[in-house]
Amino acid sequence: MDKHLRLNLGGYALAWSLVIGMLTAGYLNLVNWLIDRVWLDGRHLFDLPSHWYPFLICIPAGLLIGYLNKRLGDYPLTIAGVLTQVRMKGAVDYHQWWKSMLLGLLVLSAGGSIGPEASTTVIIGGMVNWLGDRMRWAYYLDQTRDDEHRPSIWRDKMRREELAQAPRFGTLFKDRRQKRLVITLLILVGVVGSAIIFKLFPEEGVFGIHHRTINWQWLDLLTALPALAVGIAFGWLFVQLGKWTSHIEHARLDKVWQGGLFGLLLAASTLISQDALFSGEFRIVPFSREALGMTAGYLLLVAVLKAVVTNLGFALCWRGGTIFPAIFASLAIGVACALVLPGTVAVNAAVVLTASLTCILGRPLLTVILLALLVPIELLPVLLVAAYATDWLMKKTKLMQK
Repeated sequence: MDKHLRLNLGGYALAWSLVIGMLTAGYLNLVNWLIDRVWLDGRHLFDLPSHWYPFLICIPAGLLIGYLNKRLGDYPLTIAGVLTQVRMKGAVDYHQWWKSMLLGLLVLSAGGSIGPEASTTVIIGGMVNWLGDRMRWAYYLDQTRDDEHRPSIWRDKMRREELAQAPRFGTLFKDRRQKRLVITLLILVGVVGSAIIFKLFPEEGVFGIHHRTINWQWLDLLTALPALAVGIAFGWLFVQLGKWTSHIEHARLDKVWQGGLFGLLLAASTLISQDALFSGEFRIVPFSREALGMTAGYLLLVAVLKAVVTNLGFALCWRGGTIFPAIFASLAIGVACALVLPGTVAVNAAVVLTASLTCILGRPLLTVILLALLVPIELLPVLLVAAYATDWLMKKTKLMQK
């Protein structure tokens, strides 16, 4: 590859990596903006008791979600679905990105108990795949066309027949080391792009380094065992609920009515707890404080309700990410258990939360990274031990295997 082409491709990749980061942050901000408009500003437009408002929003939105699922397909794709597409086809079909974005925005703004990570993954994956294709296409045409007929990567449109003949993305680099360095640089540029948007249009954040004084007790070593067992049991239940409710997808009930039915169920569940709505992402930190004033029985009810609503909604067309709802439900069961057990409440709750989330995600390191940014950083040793102990037990007992 000559110097001119290398600079051209490099400049294009850097510019679009910045744009991709900005668009990703913009999408997340748009989600929060829509939720605020629907659930905060919208309440003032209707003279209704507050407990009836979810019915006004969720039922019509559910019918529309079901209709769009029927016409467009099962969108947004899940993270697992994106990864499966990459493994089977080697790429993400970025031509369908708008379907995931449209349904993702609709479900999230309607109060669905799902997170934005699924639709965000599709959007990022699609844009990154598109950028890689543009670079492959430009490289191929540079090698096969003379200067007079060589198109510009900055302005010309890709043709499918030309892209089909382009070499694999890896051939653009001298070796794997160079490829990793370039990709790392582009990711960092994307992070900068996101940071620019979040700085210009700041939103309330949930992730961060939190501090709290922990009153450690030797008794925590003994209560860790039952706490670990409760966390594993709830994590298993959450995963099984996903499997059990998935059978509803094959029911003869029309998708339009499936979406509307879940809208009704979601609205009805708010009569028990308003936390049935949304992913719970922005409620995790304040809820951890509020839960100390609740009874263990009510917290157990909230945890089970959140788990059921999340998985049932996924089966009834309200699709999206389940990581944040899983964290919220696990937190509720963790505090419930900690209120019953002797010892330090924060430690026992952290053990239950970590064990449950490790079961659900199946990734102990990912669990630790996520929770380290949500719970007091002083509990990091507890997170590490609980996550890897749970992972070891799951492998030993083959608990989560089919």
